[in-house]
Amino acid sequence: MTQEQLLQALKENQCLDLFELYYANQHRSFYQLVDDLYQLRDEHGLSTRISALRSEIEALTEHLDTESITPEQFAQICRNLDLNQRAHKMSRFILTQDNHSAFATTVDLVMFGDSITEWGPWHDALSNIKLANRGLAGDTTSGMVRRLSTTTACQPKLVCVMAGINDLSQGYSVQEVLDNYRQMLEHWESHNIEVWVQSTLYVGERIASLNPQVTELNQKLEQLCGEKNMRFIDLNTPLSPEGFLPLTHSCDDLHLNSNAYRLWIDTLAPQLDAFFQHQD
Repeated sequence: MTQEQLLQALKENQCLDLFELYYANQHRSFYQLVDDLYQLRDEHGLSTRISALRSEIEALTEHLDTESITPEQFAQICRNLDLNQRAHKMSRFILTQDNHSAFATTVDLVMFGDSITEWGPWHDALSNIKLANRGLAGDTTSGMVRRLSTTTACQPKLVCVMAGINDLSQGYSVQEVLDNYRQMLEHWESHNIEVWVQSTLYVGERIASLNPQVTELNQKLEQLCGEKNMRFIDLNTPLSPEGFLPLTHSCDDLHLNSNAYRLWIDTLAPQLDAFFQHQD
């Protein structure tokens, strides 16, 4: 859709259907689409709701005169947003760790990571392998170090791990991520669990400034795996051959769609089959 068509949609509707608009605008990232809609709405003085979702900032500001907001009111809004975000992330971490520990069963494979792992279709795509998904959206490698017991509780033969992009986006250094990885690898080593490190994935245009650090991290991870005689699996070559995550593999420059997961699984599955056949 052109900018004129997006403007027409804003004029003709009281509330937009972002799901429908995304699939009509897959040539741009979802973030760019929403930003374009906001700009067009503001430029033309429209009151169209961008989506039916009632956002947190709307709830916090509904009784305020946004034209004359005081510094104290602004500070309170910032505090509430910060509180809600931190509390939400930590409560999700606490509850996920608790549930993963309480309901752990013996499996052959653990997929361990952040949202990119959590949202993967592992049980559907790898249905011949008994596995546990231990991904957690928003997690960092330091959080994963705290969750290590949820992986060993499953007594797996193999752990496939991917992490690091959330650390880098929050300003942690490559060395800090590497140090956390070393702790994780040594933990699994001590439990005689095979470990495969999957490369931290490149990101798309919106956050592409992180990609040089991703390259550096992967170089160091591959070196660490070499030192420990562990397998390092390069997923960026099939998923991001140009050195950044393309729109054909993501709607938000970070998380993966089915095209990307299919390439990941095509790379990983034959290696898993060979490994478990050897185990038998």
